[in-house]
Amino acid sequence: MKFKDLLFPRRRGIIVLPLSKSLPMIGAYTLQKIRPQFRAVLMVSVYLAAAQFFVLRAPLRDAISIVTGVGAAILGLSFFLEGLFLGIMPLGEQCGMRLPSKIGAAGLTVFSIIVGITATLAEPAIAILRQQGSVIPAWNAPLLYLLLNRGTSWLVAAIAAGVGLSVVLGVYRFMFNWPFKPPVFIIIPILVLASCIFDEYAVLRPVVNLAWDAGGAATGAVTVPIILALGLGVSKTGGNCSGGSGLGLVTLASALPVLTVLVLAALISPRVPAPSDAAVFFSAQQERREKALFVAGSAEELIKMAEDAVQRGDLSQDALRSCFPDEAQNRENKNNARGAGISEFSSQALLDFLKSALLAVLPLALVLIFAITLVAHDRIRNPDVAVLGIIFAAFGMFALNVGMTGGITAISSQTGVSLTRTYTETLLTEKAIVVHGVDASSIFTVPGKAGPEPFIWIPGEKGPTPEKFFNENLTDGVYTHIPVETPVFSNFGRLGGYLAVLIFVFFLGFLAIFAEPALAATAVTVEEMTTGTFKRSKLVLIAAAGVGIGMAIGFARVLFSNMLPSGGIHLSWILAPSYALALILTAFAPDDFSSIAWDVAGIATGPITVPIIITTGLGLGADSLRADGAFGIVATASVIPIIAILVSGILDKIHSKRTLEE
Repeated sequence: MKFKDLLFPRRRGIIVLPLSKSLPMIGAYTLQKIRPQFRAVLMVSVYLAAAQFFVLRAPLRDAISIVTGVGAAILGLSFFLEGLFLGIMPLGEQCGMRLPSKIGAAGLTVFSIIVGITATLAEPAIAILRQQGSVIPAWNAPLLYLLLNRGTSWLVAAIAAGVGLSVVLGVYRFMFNWPFKPPVFIIIPILVLASCIFDEYAVLRPVVNLAWDAGGAATGAVTVPIILALGLGVSKTGGNCSGGSGLGLVTLASALPVLTVLVLAALISPRVPAPSDAAVFFSAQQERREKALFVAGSAEELIKMAEDAVQRGDLSQDALRSCFPDEAQNRENKNNARGAGISEFSSQALLDFLKSALLAVLPLALVLIFAITLVAHDRIRNPDVAVLGIIFAAFGMFALNVGMTGGITAISSQTGVSLTRTYTETLLTEKAIVVHGVDASSIFTVPGKAGPEPFIWIPGEKGPTPEKFFNENLTDGVYTHIPVETPVFSNFGRLGGYLAVLIFVFFLGFLAIFAEPALAATAVTVEEMTTGTFKRSKLVLIAAAGVGIGMAIGFARVLFSNMLPSGGIHLSWILAPSYALALILTAFAPDDFSSIAWDVAGIATGPITVPIIITTGLGLGADSLRADGAFGIVATASVIPIIAILVSGILDKIHSKRTLEE
């Protein structure tokens, strides 16, 4: 028998249709699959664009590229979801059903670790976290900078180890019918307690936010479907498991990476300097220089970082020469030059996206196929459909990466920067006016709250107008006036602007969830497991409301940290009471609702939500006094859906009990 016949066996009774009749059917099927993703992604995109243009009064840059990216994201999301349902999830479920009886607990342990690590390395949301390393000033958060730059391989390895370990524990739970709640009551308090301890140390504090965000990002488009399918397969062979017991793996997969990242941070923290200003960080003092070199990786990279600090205005030229007396004098400025950014739609960028998509899908698919055929000695069910699903998933991942980078994250990044317009003045540098021949006679004073203030006449379309004078804008008789735009919500004060931001991000989180592929896949699974009693639409709506509230809380932490210069609001102050409430509700909620609620915590923050949260938050994070910027918002967006779904489960339980009594 030929290999082609093995891979694509001819089935009896198949009706072959001519192309003229099959094309309309394929078109209708494709339209049916694309329509939901079109609505979901378009809602988020239009919301971001409309808010930026009409409310924040900021121009939308690179509109054509953004529209192209949004279209690619819609197409990619549609193909990726179809590929999951056709190929990846059936293979994972078959592995879960066949492997336990073939290789036993020890073999299944090794397989689960491999699957967990392989799936995590392919997660697009993890890549988004890694990309944000360049925006963290090394002197403000040295350990965070290290993990997101030179130490990204350590960070990803720690996350992958956590996911691999969680898959092992989850599979064991299904094999031996372990209950769901005890691991949660053990692991979550440990994580929260560790976070509270880390928050007391300036070196470790910024990593707390990264660790919790990594836990949410680790359970996304690739990881969730495969470990959920694996759990389903194992649970179907468990005998006494309840209908909802196929869930629970995602909870551990999002919790244990938090622990492994915190452990990694604790191990390397002694070699990292404490947060400081740039001059202290780059000091030539021997102990500080050794720790700074560990963060940078080399003397050459450390000098580049120092030059970047000068460009940012965080380090003076005199301080640079003092910290690097020999190197700074002999160094050419060519290292300061930065090449033009590569377009997301260039041939090189597209090739990189294609490579990352293939590396995301193919290794995982090959591991599953290898396990089924060579380890379990079983035949792959519907191999032609499985291969088609793998192709769809790879192409969908490619288009999704292109679309997210060039479309969704591009517009959300612009919106995040524009959000500061709600409560701060905006310098309109593009409308600067140059006035020549300015001297002492050109300046006059006007009484102000703090005494006389200098003003100068600035020419305009309707004649000269008095504007406040700034001496630093005067050079050799030439004065440059930069117009200032008042805050959008100036009539309501700074707190009114903050409130407008929180309302905006609530609806942003609410809408973003509808485009999450992992949540869509999980919602279908939950509806099947609960025999239709828990509708997929209800799960998505509750999760959307929870993520919206969680995003608002996370952004509030960033915003109101500006009012607390002594370190801002620590993430553990929010997570500790939130998870305490979630654990109390878990004790009273039905087991099925408990597993669903805790799984959604990781599922709700995937490849769509995480980039939107992080890129939107970076604008506000740069305006925050906290060194970790926007990190930690993913964590708050993950915990609130747990509480929302648990409350829904308890209310449903009470309602069902009353109905039976009546």
